[in-house]
Amino acid sequence: MNRFLLASCISLAAFQPAIAAEQIYELEVQTDSNWTSIEIRDDATFVNAPPGQSMNVTAKDGIKSYTISPKKMHLRSRTRGDVSMNLFVKSQNNVLGVNICKGSPNSYTFIKSKQAKQKNDVKEKDYCETAALVLQLF
Repeated sequence: MNRFLLASCISLAAFQPAIAAEQIYELEVQTDSNWTSIEIRDDATFVNAPPGQSMNVTAKDGIKSYTISPKKMHLRSRTRGDVSMNLFVKSQNNVLGVNICKGSPNSYTFIKSKQAKQKNDVKEKDYCETAALVLQLF
């Protein structure tokens, strides 16, 4: 009887869904705004680059400030000019909810992962947009 119960428990455990492991995803960000912020809405977090990779920020006219915390990235450039960077996000899900804000209605902020992209070119008063990205490993 005990062997039957043990075998039942083992076979039941084999059909239990595995808990999703956290993975690190890379995002590419481009903007021409004088300031941009990206805030994560769900349980994902911004992280440092994994071993063998690096975080890069390139700005046409220079950067005034760049701040990154586990939930929010804020970038302020010297003038309104092209800025591109990559960010890394750790998440158990492959969908990332973000709030994207930019400095003016005539600018844009563009975020993409391997197979998804989101461009904020909304001309609303607060210049912020709620978005969701489908994340894929590069």
